[in-house]
Amino acid sequence: MSQHLALITSDSALMRCELDRVRDRFPLAPGSAVGVAGWQDGQVVERRSASPSLDVWEAPDSEVVMLATRALGVGQGIEESAQPFRFRQWLFAAAGELERGAAVRERLREELPEFLASTIRGPTWEEAAFATFLAELREIGRIEDPTLDTATAAMRLSACARAVEQHSGGKPGFSLVASNGRILVATRRGGQSVSYTLLEGQAACARHELTASSSDAEALVRDHRRRRSVVVATDVSPGDGWVVLPEGATLAVDRKLAVTIK
Repeated sequence: MSQHLALITSDSALMRCELDRVRDRFPLAPGSAVGVAGWQDGQVVERRSASPSLDVWEAPDSEVVMLATRALGVGQGIEESAQPFRFRQWLFAAAGELERGAAVRERLREELPEFLASTIRGPTWEEAAFATFLAELREIGRIEDPTLDTATAAMRLSACARAVEQHSGGKPGFSLVASNGRILVATRRGGQSVSYTLLEGQAACARHELTASSSDAEALVRDHRRRRSVVVATDVSPGDGWVVLPEGATLAVDRKLAVTIK
Protein backbone atom coordinates (compact mmCIF):
# COMPACT_ATOMS: atom_id res chain seq x y z
CA MET A 1 0.00 0.00 0.00
CA SER A 2 1.19 3.51 -0.76
CA GLN A 3 -0.15 6.96 0.04
CA HIS A 4 0.78 10.53 -0.71
CA LEU A 5 -0.22 14.01 0.38
CA ALA A 6 1.03 17.30 -1.04
CA LEU A 7 0.25 20.77 0.31
CA ILE A 8 1.05 24.12 -1.28
CA THR A 9 0.49 27.22 0.84
CA SER A 10 0.67 30.99 0.68
CA ASP A 11 2.70 31.26 3.91
CA SER A 12 5.62 28.89 4.38
CA ALA A 13 6.02 29.95 8.03
CA LEU A 14 2.62 28.41 8.75
CA MET A 15 3.14 25.14 6.85
CA ARG A 16 3.00 22.98 9.99
CA CYS A 17 -0.20 24.75 11.08
CA GLU A 18 -1.77 23.86 7.73
CA LEU A 19 -0.68 20.24 7.99
CA ASP A 20 -2.28 20.10 11.45
CA ARG A 21 -5.61 20.93 9.80
CA VAL A 22 -5.58 17.86 7.56
CA ARG A 23 -3.62 15.20 9.45
CA ASP A 24 -6.74 13.58 10.91
CA ARG A 25 -8.05 13.00 7.37
CA PHE A 26 -4.85 11.25 6.32
CA PRO A 27 -4.00 8.42 8.74
CA LEU A 28 -0.62 6.88 8.00
CA ALA A 29 -0.61 3.22 7.07
CA PRO A 30 1.06 1.11 9.78
CA GLY A 31 4.16 -0.82 8.85
CA SER A 32 5.08 1.42 5.92
CA ALA A 33 8.21 3.42 5.23
CA VAL A 34 7.44 7.12 5.43
CA GLY A 35 9.07 10.26 4.06
CA VAL A 36 8.52 14.01 4.14
CA ALA A 37 10.25 16.65 2.03
CA GLY A 38 10.08 20.35 1.26
CA TRP A 39 12.29 23.26 0.28
CA GLN A 40 14.27 25.65 2.50
CA ASP A 41 16.46 28.42 1.12
CA GLY A 42 16.03 26.91 -2.33
CA GLN A 43 17.29 23.48 -1.28
CA VAL A 44 15.34 20.25 -0.83
CA VAL A 45 15.12 19.07 2.78
CA GLU A 46 13.96 15.49 3.31
CA ARG A 47 13.62 12.85 6.02
CA ARG A 48 12.77 9.15 5.82
CA SER A 49 12.01 6.42 8.32
CA ALA A 50 11.27 2.71 8.24
CA SER A 51 7.93 3.30 9.98
CA PRO A 52 5.40 6.08 10.57
CA SER A 53 7.08 6.70 13.93
CA LEU A 54 8.80 9.59 12.15
CA ASP A 55 6.68 12.67 12.78
CA VAL A 56 6.17 13.65 9.17
CA TRP A 57 3.85 16.42 10.26
CA GLU A 58 6.82 18.41 11.60
CA ALA A 59 7.71 19.43 8.06
CA PRO A 60 10.12 22.20 7.02
CA ASP A 61 8.99 25.80 6.55
CA SER A 62 8.27 25.49 2.86
CA GLU A 63 5.67 26.70 0.38
CA VAL A 64 5.21 23.10 -0.72
CA VAL A 65 5.54 19.92 1.33
CA MET A 66 5.10 16.36 0.12
CA LEU A 67 4.76 13.33 2.35
CA ALA A 68 4.34 9.73 1.32
CA THR A 69 4.25 6.20 2.66
CA ARG A 70 5.03 2.93 0.95
CA ALA A 71 5.03 -0.67 2.08
CA LEU A 72 8.51 -2.03 1.37
CA GLY A 73 8.91 -5.45 -0.15
CA VAL A 74 11.44 -8.07 0.90
CA GLY A 75 14.94 -6.75 0.40
CA GLN A 76 13.80 -3.22 -0.43
CA GLY A 77 15.74 -0.48 1.37
CA ILE A 78 14.49 2.89 2.58
CA GLU A 79 16.92 4.96 0.53
CA GLU A 80 16.11 3.19 -2.75
CA SER A 81 12.38 2.59 -2.37
CA ALA A 82 10.80 5.01 0.12
CA GLN A 83 8.95 8.02 -1.20
CA PRO A 84 8.92 10.84 -2.08
CA PHE A 85 11.63 10.45 -4.71
CA ARG A 86 13.93 13.37 -5.49
CA PHE A 87 15.88 14.55 -8.53
CA ARG A 88 17.51 17.97 -8.23
CA GLN A 89 14.62 20.33 -7.38
CA TRP A 90 11.85 17.87 -8.18
CA LEU A 91 9.91 15.70 -5.75
CA PHE A 92 7.59 12.93 -6.86
CA ALA A 93 5.36 10.29 -5.31
CA ALA A 94 2.93 7.67 -6.58
CA ALA A 95 0.18 5.55 -5.08
CA GLY A 96 -1.58 2.43 -6.26
CA GLU A 97 -0.68 -1.13 -7.08
CA LEU A 98 0.21 -2.49 -10.51
CA GLU A 99 -0.18 -6.20 -11.18
CA ARG A 100 2.87 -6.11 -13.45
CA GLY A 101 4.87 -3.54 -11.51
CA ALA A 102 8.26 -5.13 -12.13
CA ALA A 103 7.58 -5.42 -15.86
CA VAL A 104 6.35 -1.83 -16.03
CA ARG A 105 9.54 -0.67 -14.33
CA GLU A 106 11.69 -2.45 -16.90
CA ARG A 107 9.69 -1.25 -19.90
CA LEU A 108 9.78 2.35 -18.71
CA ARG A 109 13.49 2.12 -17.97
CA GLU A 110 14.23 0.81 -21.45
CA GLU A 111 12.69 3.93 -22.97
CA LEU A 112 14.69 6.42 -20.89
CA PRO A 113 17.84 8.31 -21.90
CA GLU A 114 20.86 6.76 -20.23
CA PHE A 115 21.48 9.50 -17.69
CA LEU A 116 17.92 9.19 -16.34
CA ALA A 117 17.87 5.39 -16.48
CA SER A 118 20.98 5.42 -14.28
CA THR A 119 19.13 7.37 -11.58
CA ILE A 120 16.76 4.44 -10.91
CA ARG A 121 18.37 2.77 -7.90
CA GLY A 122 15.47 0.76 -6.51
CA PRO A 123 13.13 -1.97 -7.77
CA THR A 124 9.91 0.07 -7.85
CA TRP A 125 7.77 1.12 -10.80
CA GLU A 126 7.12 4.42 -8.99
CA GLU A 127 10.74 5.50 -9.31
CA ALA A 128 10.74 4.55 -13.00
CA ALA A 129 7.58 6.62 -13.45
CA PHE A 130 9.38 9.59 -11.90
CA ALA A 131 12.25 9.19 -14.35
CA THR A 132 9.71 9.03 -17.19
CA PHE A 133 8.19 12.33 -16.03
CA LEU A 134 11.66 13.88 -15.94
CA ALA A 135 12.31 12.57 -19.46
CA GLU A 136 9.14 14.33 -20.60
CA LEU A 137 10.49 17.61 -19.20
CA ARG A 138 13.96 16.98 -20.63
CA GLU A 139 12.44 16.55 -24.07
CA ILE A 140 11.46 20.23 -24.00
CA GLY A 141 14.55 21.35 -22.06
CA ARG A 142 12.70 22.31 -18.89
CA ILE A 143 13.78 19.97 -16.08
CA GLU A 144 15.48 22.86 -14.25
CA ASP A 145 13.34 25.72 -15.52
CA PRO A 146 12.04 27.68 -12.48
CA THR A 147 9.49 29.41 -14.73
CA LEU A 148 7.87 26.15 -15.83
CA ASP A 149 4.14 26.79 -16.13
CA THR A 150 1.49 24.53 -14.66
CA ALA A 151 -0.13 23.76 -18.01
CA THR A 152 3.10 22.32 -19.40
CA ALA A 153 3.90 20.42 -16.21
CA ALA A 154 0.40 18.94 -16.13
CA MET A 155 0.58 17.90 -19.78
CA ARG A 156 3.92 16.13 -19.21
CA LEU A 157 2.66 14.38 -16.07
CA SER A 158 -0.36 13.15 -18.04
CA ALA A 159 1.98 11.80 -20.72
CA CYS A 160 3.92 9.97 -18.01
CA ALA A 161 0.67 8.45 -16.70
CA ARG A 162 -0.24 7.27 -20.19
CA ALA A 163 3.13 5.53 -20.48
CA VAL A 164 2.51 3.70 -17.20
CA GLU A 165 -0.96 2.69 -18.40
CA GLN A 166 0.35 1.49 -21.75
CA HIS A 167 2.89 -0.84 -20.16
CA SER A 168 0.53 -2.02 -17.42
CA GLY A 169 -2.18 -3.44 -19.62
CA GLY A 170 -5.80 -3.50 -18.53
CA LYS A 171 -7.08 -0.66 -16.35
CA PRO A 172 -4.51 -0.02 -13.60
CA GLY A 173 -5.40 2.23 -10.70
CA PHE A 174 -2.69 4.68 -9.61
CA SER A 175 -1.94 8.35 -8.99
CA LEU A 176 1.10 10.56 -9.44
CA VAL A 177 2.08 13.87 -7.82
CA ALA A 178 5.07 16.09 -8.54
CA SER A 179 6.42 19.48 -7.47
CA ASN A 180 9.51 21.61 -7.97
CA GLY A 181 8.72 23.75 -4.92
CA ARG A 182 6.93 26.37 -6.98
CA ILE A 183 4.06 24.50 -8.62
CA LEU A 184 2.19 21.30 -7.89
CA VAL A 185 0.67 18.79 -10.34
CA ALA A 186 -1.20 15.55 -9.71
CA THR A 187 -3.07 13.02 -11.83
CA ARG A 188 -5.34 10.05 -11.21
CA ARG A 189 -5.91 6.91 -13.25
CA GLY A 190 -8.36 4.07 -12.63
CA GLY A 191 -9.67 3.24 -9.19
CA GLN A 192 -7.02 5.01 -7.11
CA SER A 193 -8.76 7.58 -4.90
CA VAL A 194 -7.42 11.15 -5.01
CA SER A 195 -9.10 14.20 -3.48
CA TYR A 196 -8.24 17.86 -3.09
CA THR A 197 -9.37 20.77 -0.95
CA LEU A 198 -8.81 24.50 -0.48
CA LEU A 199 -8.00 25.64 3.06
CA GLU A 200 -9.14 29.20 3.70
CA GLY A 201 -7.55 31.31 6.43
CA GLN A 202 -8.82 31.18 9.98
CA ALA A 203 -7.59 32.48 13.32
CA ALA A 204 -7.94 29.22 15.26
CA CYS A 205 -4.67 27.31 15.63
CA ALA A 206 -3.91 24.88 18.45
CA ARG A 207 -0.19 24.96 17.67
CA HIS A 208 -0.06 28.71 18.42
CA GLU A 209 -2.80 28.60 21.06
CA LEU A 210 -5.07 30.85 19.02
CA THR A 211 -8.86 30.67 19.01
CA ALA A 212 -11.49 31.79 16.54
CA SER A 213 -12.05 34.89 18.69
CA SER A 214 -8.38 35.88 18.92
CA SER A 215 -7.83 39.58 18.24
CA ASP A 216 -6.71 40.76 14.81
CA ALA A 217 -4.50 43.24 16.63
CA GLU A 218 -1.94 40.41 16.85
CA ALA A 219 0.20 40.03 13.74
CA LEU A 220 0.18 36.23 14.11
CA VAL A 221 -3.62 36.19 14.07
CA ARG A 222 -3.68 38.29 10.91
CA ASP A 223 -1.20 35.93 9.28
CA HIS A 224 -3.41 32.96 10.13
CA ARG A 225 -6.47 34.66 8.70
CA ARG A 226 -4.68 35.55 5.44
CA ARG A 227 -3.16 32.10 4.80
CA ARG A 228 -4.54 29.86 2.06
CA SER A 229 -3.53 26.39 0.95
CA VAL A 230 -4.41 23.67 -1.53
CA VAL A 231 -4.05 20.03 -0.46
CA VAL A 232 -4.05 16.93 -2.67
CA ALA A 233 -4.16 13.51 -1.02
CA THR A 234 -4.98 9.87 -1.64
CA ASP A 235 -7.63 7.88 0.22
CA VAL A 236 -9.44 10.85 1.76
CA SER A 237 -13.20 10.55 2.04
CA PRO A 238 -15.09 13.31 0.21
CA GLY A 239 -17.00 15.89 2.21
CA ASP A 240 -16.02 18.79 4.49
CA GLY A 241 -14.64 20.62 1.47
CA TRP A 242 -12.78 17.67 -0.05
CA VAL A 243 -13.55 17.01 -3.71
CA VAL A 244 -12.71 13.83 -5.61
CA LEU A 245 -10.44 14.36 -8.60
CA PRO A 246 -12.21 12.81 -11.61
CA GLU A 247 -10.74 9.65 -13.09
CA GLY A 248 -8.24 10.49 -15.80
CA ALA A 249 -8.00 14.15 -14.73
CA THR A 250 -4.86 16.13 -13.97
CA LEU A 251 -4.81 18.92 -11.39
CA ALA A 252 -2.33 21.78 -11.37
CA VAL A 253 -1.73 24.51 -8.77
CA ASP A 254 0.45 27.59 -9.37
CA ARG A 255 2.20 29.83 -6.84
CA LYS A 256 -0.90 32.02 -6.56
CA LEU A 257 -2.85 28.88 -5.61
CA ALA A 258 -4.93 29.02 -8.80
CA VAL A 259 -6.26 25.51 -9.46
CA THR A 260 -6.87 24.09 -12.94
CA ILE A 261 -8.19 20.61 -13.77
CA LYS A 262 -8.11 19.00 -17.20
